[in-house]
Amino acid sequence: MNLNFLIHQKLKKNKRKKIADKIRKKRKKKNPFLFQLIKKDIAPLNTEKKELSLPVVQKAENLNQKVLTTQDFIRPGPELKSSLEGFFLNQRSDHTRKSYLKDLKRFVKFLHLRKQTFGIEVLNRIILIAYKEFLIADELEHTTIDRHLAMLRSLFDWLVSDDLIEKSPAQAVRFLRPKRISKTKGLSDEEVRKILSLPNRHTVSGALHHAILMVLFYCGMRRSELCALKTSHIGKERGHFVLKVRGKGNSERLIVLKPEVIHSILYYLKISNKDASVNQWLFTPVKNNRTKTFNKPLDPSSIYYIVSQYAKKSGIVFNVSPHSCRATAISNARDRKVSDRAIQEYAGWSTPQMITQYDKRKTNIEESAAHEIDYNKKSAQ
Repeated sequence: MNLNFLIHQKLKKNKRKKIADKIRKKRKKKNPFLFQLIKKDIAPLNTEKKELSLPVVQKAENLNQKVLTTQDFIRPGPELKSSLEGFFLNQRSDHTRKSYLKDLKRFVKFLHLRKQTFGIEVLNRIILIAYKEFLIADELEHTTIDRHLAMLRSLFDWLVSDDLIEKSPAQAVRFLRPKRISKTKGLSDEEVRKILSLPNRHTVSGALHHAILMVLFYCGMRRSELCALKTSHIGKERGHFVLKVRGKGNSERLIVLKPEVIHSILYYLKISNKDASVNQWLFTPVKNNRTKTFNKPLDPSSIYYIVSQYAKKSGIVFNVSPHSCRATAISNARDRKVSDRAIQEYAGWSTPQMITQYDKRKTNIEESAAHEIDYNKKSAQ
């Protein structure tokens, strides 16, 4: 066969693929919700028509209870789609909604792979345990696997409440519950001072970076909370400047802004010609070569880039993220004997149980008890 003809056919195929990808992206923008993603991204295109006609809720043979099958999740019918849509809309956090949706896509892909070997099966705990083993074999972090299982447990509980199934198959599936040292590292006071001294505050970008770092290290905020800040969230309470922050679970809390923090924010607003009396996004991009739009919040990935770059410039060799800044702030407060109740309110937690997990200086190498152990000296009587 002519080589030029083969090349021409290959180019045509690539062109068709690019057009299809463009159409798909447009559809996602118009209606990016769950059932569109399931229909276009997850479900196999070669499913037989007779399988598509299966009802959403099926009864297994020799069972007198409502159950769901693997096929129901691969090709959900109207009733299941409606229930799934309600489940995701019920998640108040956009971050949680996106994470759960991503986890569900992975689960449905697993069901499709399993169906090719075992055919259509009733969804039960055996399949969910097999899914857990599948995730372990995929070398995911144990905390990530537990998050997948938690999502499925919540989802099946929701389907029970919607009367699509009578009993959740996820209830008896055990979590891994790993008890390992977190990879997130806290920074020393000296390292924080070095990072905060690096931004060039004579430029708009430098003033922006300094204000972001000050808020992260002094306010202990999550990355998503920082991106959602507006100028109207800055106020005064009992003579103190405060930030009104909306965190997980749509809960609000007030964080006091120390003088050096509010000065950094006000200086950034001044040098960037922002009117603090006008309600607008607090931290906005300085450059946007793609869309030229500046009146929008910073992308969370930009916050990660800013923190990691200044950490590298300061000579820190391990990975530093915005989460490291939050852990450092909480650890610093604990070192200064701040009460657990005050730290709990400051961090935006519903219970104080998270405090010890975020105390990243409790395993400080320099202060380890191992330094003082010596079997060659006589102990003081």
